[in-house]
Amino acid sequence: MTPHDWVDSFGGRLTRLRHEHGLTQEQLADKAGLSVRAISSLECGTRHPRRLTLERLAAGLGLTPAERRQLIDAAAADRWHPVEIPAPPRPVRPLTGRNRELAELRGHVHGDGPSLLFYTGEPGIGKSRLLDEARQLAANAGMPTLSGSCRRGNDPYVPIVDALARHARLLPRAALAALLRDEPGLIALLPELAGLLPDGSVPRPEHHRRLVFDAALRLLEDAARGAGRVVLLLDDLQWAEPPAADLLAHLVTRMGPRLRAIATVRAGELPPQNRLAQCVADLARIGRVGHRTLAPLTEAEALLMVGRRDVVRRAGGLPLFLAELATPAAAEDGIPEHLREAVRQQLADLPDDTQALLQRIATGPALAPIERLVHNSAPAHVLAALEPALRRRVLDDTALGFRFRYPLFREVLVADIGPTRRRLLRHAVAILATARHLSRVKLT
Repeated sequence: MTPHDWVDSFGGRLTRLRHEHGLTQEQLADKAGLSVRAISSLECGTRHPRRLTLERLAAGLGLTPAERRQLIDAAAADRWHPVEIPAPPRPVRPLTGRNRELAELRGHVHGDGPSLLFYTGEPGIGKSRLLDEARQLAANAGMPTLSGSCRRGNDPYVPIVDALARHARLLPRAALAALLRDEPGLIALLPELAGLLPDGSVPRPEHHRRLVFDAALRLLEDAARGAGRVVLLLDDLQWAEPPAADLLAHLVTRMGPRLRAIATVRAGELPPQNRLAQCVADLARIGRVGHRTLAPLTEAEALLMVGRRDVVRRAGGLPLFLAELATPAAAEDGIPEHLREAVRQQLADLPDDTQALLQRIATGPALAPIERLVHNSAPAHVLAALEPALRRRVLDDTALGFRFRYPLFREVLVADIGPTRRRLLRHAVAILATARHLSRVKLT
């Protein structure tokens, strides 16, 4: 993109508006409810905004109706200008310890098994990396690939609509206009396309769902036409809205083996009453989905990945921790700050009473028997408070007590507690241990 092209692009217009309103990227991100990374990506042109993002940007900037219209028009012009999208570079670090998953992915891309392959695992276990491998396998096989990822606060059909939008950007303007004449639901699915029709008409709201489903199916069938199959990669589906779950189930059911979909979900964040969980269960009953839970690397696999026992001991087999703790930054600082913050964010999503119990466990011995945690509390209450940490695989429940699945969780918690509170918590643990010992002595 030349400097002149950038000035006239959506990213250039957004940057100019932000400067005119005297805002930094951080300030705009805060006002719009977006991340700084998202603002940066939008301004650089590596990410294209959806409708909800545009509304948030307009509100954060305090745009006039005319300025808002100009920003929307710039986004539409960028989005539907045909571009060549290069294949993503292959990751430098080879994938370790996932031979079974790689074999399964290879077969899935080539048409083996159910249409949808579902991976569950905690953050850092390698779900997104498997999607990268699937993308590479599809490219090697000459298979078209569409991909999207969820974020908190999505449009109803994200991430599927993002994946379809990327495909639509590859189509010539005339081809898109022809599709619109045949599939009016494309306007409801991708409102940015309204400018391609002379009247800018939009289907009646009561018809949106049926037309959207038909339009999405038509786009996927169009993508699959040359190779006979299309690969759809969907990351972080735990944040998908119910309409996106219903749309995915519709596409899997209607396209059958022509669709090779691979989706990832964070462990513990998809309760049974969630609409996506219900849709996956329905698909499983008719044999349309395969579900895999990713496990940590074994000690031998972890050593093969980093070659350092001290790192393996701290990381506990989580690929992200292994990779980050083996860097020069970790050698200097102990835990890189961005990794420390990632752990904090993962723990911050847990309820307050769960976090308080995790702090108590972190300041005591490696194994915490339930007896140590029920001081002045009912066992049922303690177990209920621990459940979110167990479900999200922060803790493991062993025969001898609870322990952190990954020692790095413990390290970060202890470091953040502070010396005075840490001393008090350890003192409380020692008092409880003494009391239990005296009770056993009296009984004997």
